[in-house]
Amino acid sequence: MKILKKTWIGILALATAVVAACTATKRTPETTDTAEPQPTDNDNLSENDELTVPKDSISARHAELQSRLESLRATIKDREMSCVYGSPEVLQQYSATTRAMRHEADSLQNELLNMLQSEKNTLKERLDAIDETVNARSGAKVYGPPEMINKYNNRTNSLRESRDSLQNEIDKIDREIYNINNSSKQ
Repeated sequence: MKILKKTWIGILALATAVVAACTATKRTPETTDTAEPQPTDNDNLSENDELTVPKDSISARHAELQSRLESLRATIKDREMSCVYGSPEVLQQYSATTRAMRHEADSLQNELLNMLQSEKNTLKERLDAIDETVNARSGAKVYGPPEMINKYNNRTNSLRESRDSLQNEIDKIDREIYNINNSSKQ
């Protein structure tokens, strides 16, 4: 029971972190006092690429699947530990119901793992794009007024922070996948 509680708390914490990360990366366009066009730099990412769609529905579906999976596993465990008396038909029906529950739990686990893997792949693609941009920016020489150089450096630092944040999210998903796989073996 402790493992289920810890797993559930971990899942809720992950869902909260994902929602927080998604909403924290939203940016508003910077306002300028002049009508001069903004200089282009070697970003492969546009400002719109940084905006992420809130994953409330994905998080809700994830939490729903996880809750149902935990409930099924607890019920299956209880059914396996219980003594059933009755006619062969009753025993056969009880066994068939337990097998159906196991099958549903396996299906839910696979759906949950596929959802997490899909989310991980999306984050990995975004991480690769940011890495490419940061690598292109690292050796660049920037000329111009100090404000432009500072803006360029701040943008590069912001991209590095986004990269680190994405890597942390990928690591959390890896841990969650590991936990789901190991909890099914118990």
